[in-house]
Amino acid sequence: MRFLADEDYSVQLRTEIARIIDATEDRVKLVRAEGMAIAQIRNHLSGRYDCAKIFAPAVADEPDTRDQYVVMLVIDLALYHLWSKEAANNIPKHRELRYNDALEWLKDVQNGKDADLPANTDSAGNEVSDVRIYSLRTQGDNQY
Repeated sequence: MRFLADEDYSVQLRTEIARIIDATEDRVKLVRAEGMAIAQIRNHLSGRYDCAKIFAPAVADEPDTRDQYVVMLVIDLALYHLWSKEAANNIPKHRELRYNDALEWLKDVQNGKDADLPANTDSAGNEVSDVRIYSLRTQGDNQY
């Protein structure tokens, strides 16, 4: 089951443009671009956040619990990947700007900026932190 539904694109992409960049009936190119975008986001978020929860698809006839900012990021990255494959010399300027904004946010989150996303948890349900305490000094024996 896909993370994004075709209706999610209606906010950022007109139907006629969608047909130009992916004319296939079953949207094969679009689905592959979504997969690449999700993999790109997972690479940035997986150390601190629960990507299985983040990328859980919406269930029909239930409230949409997906983070709308993540939905927007996946759309931005997927459309950029599609444009760069189909018309690399004609990528719209706003598409490049949105792609760069998405990458900047992902790098900020990867570097420690907090995001309103579900954190990784252990089997007991406790939040798992990626903070590790270490020292360059060797451990000394303080017994006299």
